[in-house]
Amino acid sequence: MPELGQALVRVSLPETAALMAAPTDGVVVPVPHIGAQIRDHAVYGVAPDADVTLTWQTQSGQYTDGTGYELRTPHIELTQSDPAKPIPDGVLTSLRIPPPVFGVGLLEAIPAMTLAELADPKDGDRDGISGRINQVWDPDTQTLAVGRFGLKANSPNLRHQTASAYVNDMGITNPMFPEADGSADIGEQILGENIFYVKSLGVPARTLVNDPTVQLGEKLFADANCAACHVSTLATGPSDVAALAHQTFHPYTDLLLHDMGKGLADGRPDFEADGQEWRTMPLWGLGLNQTVLPYAGYLHDGRARTIEEAILWHGGEAEASKAQFMAMDRRDRAALLTFLSTL
Repeated sequence: MPELGQALVRVSLPETAALMAAPTDGVVVPVPHIGAQIRDHAVYGVAPDADVTLTWQTQSGQYTDGTGYELRTPHIELTQSDPAKPIPDGVLTSLRIPPPVFGVGLLEAIPAMTLAELADPKDGDRDGISGRINQVWDPDTQTLAVGRFGLKANSPNLRHQTASAYVNDMGITNPMFPEADGSADIGEQILGENIFYVKSLGVPARTLVNDPTVQLGEKLFADANCAACHVSTLATGPSDVAALAHQTFHPYTDLLLHDMGKGLADGRPDFEADGQEWRTMPLWGLGLNQTVLPYAGYLHDGRARTIEEAILWHGGEAEASKAQFMAMDRRDRAALLTFLSTL
């Protein structure tokens, strides 16, 4: 169960202010004196941006076979802690937990054309799935680029993702996001070393691939059309790291934006992603989440305490797949969950 110390709160001004946003911001308009992320902790002598209170609201439901379940929804409240950093009325908030970073070098090396071929923004095949690319701003090239990283695919590459994590999560300025006078806390060498580190992190291997229960779960996963978004097999193109070039791999994602319904909506746009859209989360290594970080949650804000709860929160384009999962008997649900835990 993630406490706030394992989460962060993204903030921005309402959409009406987005009409005046520069292309570098997309529709994310930073909150004056705070920016796009609440820093609820600070070094001695410095006031945090705000105090954040996290509470949970629970709700109950039933599967088709009568088995009950309970879900929970997070609610956050911001309280001004520094008079110099007022919190405007109507500020948009989004609770986030950090996603895993292994295998991201492979995801970065997927050709943009591959993602374009997977996209179906107008649901041309009428399967109810209409994934689309998020076009985001690349500060290095000063152009729009394909978004790949971040929970709303708002980062075009690992350089941007790493640099933005430095400045937003740790308050460390860097060559991509310097101080107003152009200075920075770290230089290109440290930034580059960290980019290479995350780019080269290997992916955990699948387990129990010959187990009959796992094989049944994999078939049920396909039958429920989960693989329409969680694409099992992709391939890389060229890469500046030879080990990543021209590799076939199995991330279970399409890196596209999908409407996940009102239940998971944060109401906060991010470039072309609207308040109900999220990037498909890669499923590789899913079963190790709570081994690496005990009590870790699932989904963008950690509301799901188990993989099962994460499935039950799916809506929008995934509503039909969720309904099929809910209609399964206890044995089949358990098999599908076992399969996911072995990825």
